[in-house]
Formats: sequence, C-alpha cells, structure tokens
Amino acid sequence: MSKENVVEESGDAVTTVDPAARAELEAAGIAPEAVANKEWSYRSLLDVGVDESVATALRRQFSLPWSFEADGDLDRRSSEVRGLGEREREWVAASADEDWQAFDAVRTRAEDDESEEQKERPYPRPTPVTAVTGVSPENAERLAEAGIISAERLATIDAGEVAKLLELDVLHVRMWRYNARELLS
Repeated sequence: MSKENVVEESGDAVTTVDPAARAELEAAGIAPEAVANKEWSYRSLLDVGVDESVATALRRQFSLPWSFEADGDLDRRSSEVRGLGEREREWVAASADEDWQAFDAVRTRAEDDESEEQKERPYPRPTPVTAVTGVSPENAERLAEAGIISAERLATIDAGEVAKLLELDVLHVRMWRYNARELLS
C-alpha cells in the first residue's frame, strides 16, 4: 500500500482514500483525514464542490452522515434519493413531523401479541396430524417421534420408511398418507 493512500492507521486497521478522491478532496481544501474521522457529511462535501460520485463513494466507504442539518433534511433527502416509490416518499415526509410517532390508542399486551402474530405470519398454520381421518392422539404421538407433526408432512412421507421406523403396519401408514392428501386437497 503506497504511503499517499494511507489516511489513518490505528492498530491493524488501515483506512485508505482512492488517489482520485484524495486529489478531489485536496482541490476542495479538505484533509482526507477529516473525512475519515467523519468531520464532513455527504451534503457538506457536495456544498464545497466535491464531485457527486466521489462524495457518494466516500459516504459509503466511511459511513458518512447524509447531513449535519436536521431541519427539512428529510424532505430534501426523500426527493433526492433514487429508488424510492411514492409511498416511501410520503412516509419520509410524514417522518419529518415531530409528532409522527405519537400513539392514539393504548392496547393490552394480549391484543398486541395476537395482532402482531397474525400480521407477521406469512403462511397459514400447519394442519394438525390429528385432523387426518384415522390418526388418533396416540398415533399422533408415535408419528411425532418420526418428526411428523402436521398433515402436510404426513401427506409427503415415504410410508414404507415411516412404518419400518415406528414399527407400524405399512397399510395403516399408507392409509394415513392418503387421508392426509385428501384432507389437504
């Protein structure tokens, strides 16, 4: 690593600035060490004339803040950030308001748990194996020993393997598999 690329060295960590970015920073009167120490924001780099692509690369490399300003910055960012849809822009604009996190209603923890579980679950609950015709609770316990705890799993098993593993009659297991498939179809 050439000496001109080294910005800051502490222990084993060495942070570098690309020579082209270093030249751009120096032309703007900015010490590369100041950028590495996050004394500059992306917006302040642009304001002093640093090329946008160089400022973007430095922002990503050093995790620079977008801006040190708070007022109106979210509105400006929402209009400048590429890839945002209209709903995201509206959300960002609403986030700029001081009261945007206020809650109107107080709910109980039980209500929160139920609604969150229902909202977050992207798939339906599995059908219990006892819903399959012919599978008693005792049979369900035996099937659970083989890891079969849902009708969906029972419908896809190798009946011969399961019968052998659990020491059951293969015809019973085939019947359960058939009934599970009928239940799910």
